[in-house]
Amino acid sequence: MPPIARWSLLTKASWSSRSSHCVSTTKSGLIVVYGGELKPRTPVDAAASPQDGVLKGSVHVYDLQGSLTSIHPDATAYRTWKTLAPNLAQDAFLQIPEPRVGASTVIDGESIYLWGGRGGVDMAPLDNAQAGVWRGTLDIPSGVTWERIAAVNEEEVPETRSFHASAILEDKIYIHAGCPASGRLSSLHAFDIASRKWLALASAPEPVRGGTVLAATSLPSAGPVLVRYGGFSGYELPSEPGTIDVYSISNDRWHTTQPAPDPMHGFPGARSVHGFVPFRSRKAFATDAVALLFHGEKDASNLGHAGAGTFWNDVWLLSKNPEAGITGGWAWNKIENPSSGPVPEGRGWLPGAVWDDAAGDSHVVMHGGLLTSNERSDELWELQID
Repeated sequence: MPPIARWSLLTKASWSSRSSHCVSTTKSGLIVVYGGELKPRTPVDAAASPQDGVLKGSVHVYDLQGSLTSIHPDATAYRTWKTLAPNLAQDAFLQIPEPRVGASTVIDGESIYLWGGRGGVDMAPLDNAQAGVWRGTLDIPSGVTWERIAAVNEEEVPETRSFHASAILEDKIYIHAGCPASGRLSSLHAFDIASRKWLALASAPEPVRGGTVLAATSLPSAGPVLVRYGGFSGYELPSEPGTIDVYSISNDRWHTTQPAPDPMHGFPGARSVHGFVPFRSRKAFATDAVALLFHGEKDASNLGHAGAGTFWNDVWLLSKNPEAGITGGWAWNKIENPSSGPVPEGRGWLPGAVWDDAAGDSHVVMHGGLLTSNERSDELWELQID
């Protein structure tokens, strides 16, 4: 029997509806949501006082596995959404990131790192001071404390942008592609958390793009790598069916390869603003699993950012033979949706996130996103493969 995508709807909360937002997971299984938009080009969570709504700088958390039981006596409250407002210093909002859309977050331990995005009246990419790097410390249950992390080599800070890809691996934050004030990019930069230095790395194969995704992992044959799939460059990518780009961190080099197609379903379709996360499982079908691809934009709207196009609702497993070189042994396999049971409708303009439990199995989460109806979803889904 082929593997099946088992979706579980964890919660719905109308106030959480959004797209173009950030979703990350801590090692303890806490889902952390930041930013995004409910109305096109209007950042959410932008209030200056609690009376006006959700304070800017707030994050929203959901306890995926009940890990807060030993930390907080009211842990059951975290099985629904909990908003952590910013802990305000004497200089108040000067030390809090401005509301934004199209940013990205990664998590190192229990700290969240925010970079990029666009905001303000004209929705231009934020300036260097606001774009980041910002570190948010989650103080359960009191709030979140933000700190602007200044680079020691500010002259090397990458160009500000939105709808870029980010990943964290071995205490380095990687920022790739995205949309600056005009056009799109293919550059790759790394920020070393310990030294606070930016490093310019090899640019990825063109075309330039926004809305792409990186899955950070380590391969037996190549060491730590970043795997890229999809994006948008005036059209959905990749141009060649199923093609992936693999960045080798050890030798600062990109490789392009076309994995073997699924015997029955061929290749996943071109897409952008989709889910693409590292994936592992103890189950036999996933012995060589590398990443999981799901949902995303299939065709862009004629109205641009003001409208909704069409979206995928599929799930694909990317695997690799560990004995093959960096460009060999890759394969796509489509994961079937169940014949009965819940399946989320297609959506895009969302980030994927994953949490690995103590047993070594990945729990993939999907929150929010833009639907074909041009409405923003308020759903939080968990995906496991059986």
